[in-house]
Amino acid sequence: MISPDTMKAFMALLFLVAPSHEVRADEPVTAVDTSRWNCNFCLYPWGWHGSLDVGPGNVSDSSPKFGDYRGLEEEGGFGSIDGDLHYLNGDGVYFDLYARNLGLDSRQLEMRGGRQGRYEIHLSLNEIPRFLGNGTATPYTGAGTETLALPANWQAATTTGGMTALASALSPVPLSTSRKTLDTGVTVRLASNWSYEVDIERSSKEGTRPFGSGVFTIHSSHLPAPVDYTTDRISMSLAYTGKSGQLRAGIEGSWFENGASSLTWENPFTPIPGTETLRAALEPDNDFYQFSLNGAWAPSPRIRLSGRAAVGRMKQDDLFQPYSSNPEFSELPLPRRSLGGKIDTATLNLAGKLNARLARKLDLVARVKLNERDNRTAVDLFTPVITDLVTRPETPNRPYSFDRLEYSLEMRYRVSSAVRLRAGASQREIDRTLQSVEETDETTLWGEASFSPWSSAQFRVRLEKADRDISPYETIIDPGLVEQALMRKFNLADRDRDRVLVELELAPTDRLSISLSYYRANDDYDKSILGLHSSVDRNYSIDAAYAVSRKMSLYAFFSRDEIDADLSGAKSPVALPWNSITRDRFNTLGAGLTSRINDKLDLSLDYVLSESDGDITTRSGGTDSDSGEAPFPTLTTDLRNLRLLLDYRVSDHWNWKLLAEHEKYDSADWSIDGLGVDGISKILTMGGTSPDYNVTVLRLLAS
Repeated sequence: MISPDTMKAFMALLFLVAPSHEVRADEPVTAVDTSRWNCNFCLYPWGWHGSLDVGPGNVSDSSPKFGDYRGLEEEGGFGSIDGDLHYLNGDGVYFDLYARNLGLDSRQLEMRGGRQGRYEIHLSLNEIPRFLGNGTATPYTGAGTETLALPANWQAATTTGGMTALASALSPVPLSTSRKTLDTGVTVRLASNWSYEVDIERSSKEGTRPFGSGVFTIHSSHLPAPVDYTTDRISMSLAYTGKSGQLRAGIEGSWFENGASSLTWENPFTPIPGTETLRAALEPDNDFYQFSLNGAWAPSPRIRLSGRAAVGRMKQDDLFQPYSSNPEFSELPLPRRSLGGKIDTATLNLAGKLNARLARKLDLVARVKLNERDNRTAVDLFTPVITDLVTRPETPNRPYSFDRLEYSLEMRYRVSSAVRLRAGASQREIDRTLQSVEETDETTLWGEASFSPWSSAQFRVRLEKADRDISPYETIIDPGLVEQALMRKFNLADRDRDRVLVELELAPTDRLSISLSYYRANDDYDKSILGLHSSVDRNYSIDAAYAVSRKMSLYAFFSRDEIDADLSGAKSPVALPWNSITRDRFNTLGAGLTSRINDKLDLSLDYVLSESDGDITTRSGGTDSDSGEAPFPTLTTDLRNLRLLLDYRVSDHWNWKLLAEHEKYDSADWSIDGLGVDGISKILTMGGTSPDYNVTVLRLLAS
């Protein structure tokens, strides 16, 4: 396998050498004579043209949840710039610029330019804000760094209720991240059939996120962990396009770095000797390299083959943290300085997709995919220190691998112009190492019929059945770890799955269209004694659109999702099992209109309502009552969003736009609401509550 240094050198060489081909203005791009090609109905906007929206806005209230992705989390005024700018001349030289939300933390900027058919250069910048907490607070100082400290007057206690300095030490800690991505690249047409492309991207993510850890099972803390990620990616490819096929060879490298290798914090509870200060490792640095080859070939109008092959390697060799920050275990030796993780990956789509017309009305589609993961990480015996207090017997690491083979066959038959039939079968085989199940085989059979008896009606029904069989389930036995022998992981268990999809599209008039659909997936794990036993996923939906006139159109939709699951478990190998039933319901309703009020004024109005309820009922082991225990309080969310756009044309070049958005959100989560930071005596949390806000955003833009 090529070394990382050699890989980087090879990438740099390709980057420097490949684009050196000089493209002259008089050099022919293709053998096709386009001098007589004309579009009599096309409008070519030569020169510069574009649009610009700029103006102030205001947010009525602060809400991290509302600001998620939007970048509008703070109350008050803001300014933003949206727009696009374009240039094109008669020689095919062009430039495009797109800007969105330049005054906000959700800004986007993209530029691309070049000469049509010869080369293109692109550059983009994107920023995405995320908010992961609502009303969170902490007594720790140093949030966002690798070291968290308690105030000097901190009074440790065995429970949160005894921490007398807690209330005065609390300060808000927003759990939020900002992801910034800078991407640039170039595409060069080397000759009439060849092109070269290189893309370079840097993505950084900074902020804080929730993190939990503690001492054994008696004391735990929720902490603001630092986020300081950087990912660099380089990809290059050389492509050939011919009359009957295409071929593309590529190389890609990705390097992830975490600026915070660990998190250290002071124990807020009365410490057992040696646990005054605690530490946990964070995500390690890692690298990934991959070579790929993609192609397609059509030897005749009736046959087309396409495929992809790729080989890669993942590496992770960050230095290990010591087993524990407890001085009692400071002399406990690690078997090696780092994981030395090394995983080889291979993906092969052999005739990844074969399309063949067997007869005038009969088509065949075949697919094959082989995916391999060879984890070549060395195996050693480690001596874990459980929550900095007790050691566990020596336990090996488990660098699991797998081979996954998938293949399918599909037949398509056109009975008539109004009736089409499709049927297929697929097989998925997975061989694993160092897991409870070594082999799984899943066979899927499906059939579909489409009917279009009239131009105003279309009906489609699809039935599918899948059966997954597993090799004998083996309980993994590691020193110090006892797994429930009857437990079955749902992704490794025998499963029978039935799916049905029904769709009906109607257009009773030229102005009205209606679409109805029903979907159901039923999973049955009848051989699992403990674990997931069954799940049912249903969806009902209806969409309608109506053109009232040439100047006004309406739309509406409704969707309902139902997800039910039955599962069981046991807290220890000898305990009686507990049973649980979950019932989740989601309703989404929307409606809107667009209208041209007059020659100068346009109106757009959209309204969305979304509600969800989640119920969990449990019956603990040993409960004799048929009705079980009292259910948990219902989990609820209620979202209502209204958007208005008024667009007034002052002249051929100037518009005024008024944008208004109102969103109301209510939610309830029994696991956090009303608890505060000290609501659980043995866990110091960051508090937090379910989001609940009522926000209005107004923007006045000159366009």
